[in-house]
Order: sequence, then C-alpha cells, then structure tokens
Amino acid sequence: MKKPRRQMPEDEPSEGAPEWMTTYSDMVTLLLTFFVLLFSMSSVDSEKFQQITNSLSAAFMGSGSGGIYGYNDGTVVYNVKENNVSGDIMEDGDEAFNEGKSAEIGAFTGGNAASEAQKIEDFVEDVQSLVEEMELNEYVKVIEDNTYLTVRIDSVILFDLGKADIKPSGKEALKKIGELLKELNRGATIQGHTDNLPINTMLFPTNWELSTKRATNVVLFLVEESGVNPEKLTATGNGEFKPIAPNDTEENRQKNRRIDIVIDK
Repeated sequence: MKKPRRQMPEDEPSEGAPEWMTTYSDMVTLLLTFFVLLFSMSSVDSEKFQQITNSLSAAFMGSGSGGIYGYNDGTVVYNVKENNVSGDIMEDGDEAFNEGKSAEIGAFTGGNAASEAQKIEDFVEDVQSLVEEMELNEYVKVIEDNTYLTVRIDSVILFDLGKADIKPSGKEALKKIGELLKELNRGATIQGHTDNLPINTMLFPTNWELSTKRATNVVLFLVEESGVNPEKLTATGNGEFKPIAPNDTEENRQKNRRIDIVIDK
C-alpha cells in the first residue's frame, strides 16, 4: 500500500525592502528635488530680467514704453547698457548720434516736469488776468501750495443765501474759469463750504446737503458749459466744518460761504 504523498508547504512571501532603504530613498529624492530647484533658480534669463526691470521703472516713472528711453520708430535697435532712469544710454554706432539721443532723453525726463510747471504758472496768470478784467478781485482768489492750487470763489457771486442754483451773474465768470481748467486738463475737486448758521428746509435739512448740492451744480456747469472732462472732476460738500475765518461776524461768515476748486499740481 502506497503512502500518501507529503504536501510541501507553500512559499512564504518575502518581507520586502529593509526599513533603512525606505528612509534612504526618501532622502535621495528630496535632495534631488532640492538641487533641481536650485538649478532652476540659477538659470535666469538676464535679458528678460532686464526687460522686466525697465518696464517696471517706466511704469513707476509715469512714462510710456517709449518715453523714458527715447522714441524708437522701429528702425533703430537700442542696446541698453547703463542705468535707464539716469538717461545714460549707449548703443553700438556713431558716438555723435549717441550723444544726441542721450540729450533728447535728458530733455524728456527733465523737461516734462518743467513743462507741467509752466502749465500751472500759465493757468494762474490767466485766472488772475480774468479776475482783473471782470473786476472780481474781491471775490475770486488763487491760492498756491506745494502740491495743489486753489481757485477760491466767494459764493456771493454764485448763489443766493440758502440756495444752490447758480446765479446768472456768476455763470460768465465760472464758464471762463472752466475753460481755463479744461485747457489745464488736470484733476480737480470742487469743494462746497458754508457758514455755521443752521439750515432746515425741505431741500437742505443741513449744511451738508447745501454744500454738496452747490459743489455738484458747479461740476455739472463746468462739464456742460465749459466742456471740462467729467473724469477730471470730483464734487464734495464740507458744510460748515472747514472755515477759513471765525463765524463771529457777517463778514467772516461770508468768507466761509465759498466754492474751492482744488487742482492737483
């Protein structure tokens, strides 16, 4: 009688890689990633980086893409080798041409501010001439500051007491001032101011409403009658809270009732 065949035990599964090998492979992978990152950071395109720097400089200097670097009509290629903001631009070619181009760029960077200052000066002179011509020296004044100038108009020539409609007698002067403002083409805030006498009507419950409505009516008039760009104008009402004189006499209260055209320099 044959003995039953003895069954062999099945092969047991292997235990896998040692634990130290798993830790080692993780470390090698992290090191590889780290060095790839370092390599990618070190391979910066210097030309593209310089272009970005130039673009940012032009944007923060307030000039267009062709402004601070001089005009390029597409026939000349400029090789920028020095600080662009200073105007020191060198290019391959004739030295005389290079000097002329540098002078042109210097005139742009320095002359632009001078031109804007001249516009402000001309505007002030034109307003003063207009005021003298219309004999409004007592009612219209120009006040200059470092960052802005103010055309101050006494409300006595623009509004009746407690009202916001512009009087016919004040429209001519306001229209001519608006035409000068249009030529200047700068941002301006039209500020309405009142005295501290309380008001309580259906249209104007407080001096806030009165001063704001007056400023708004002046803005609308400048846009419709003088052609001033509405994007350049802002209307604000200050009520009685920004006086230029104490509200203790009628004369001083009249000084506080005013329209200020505050223009950015």
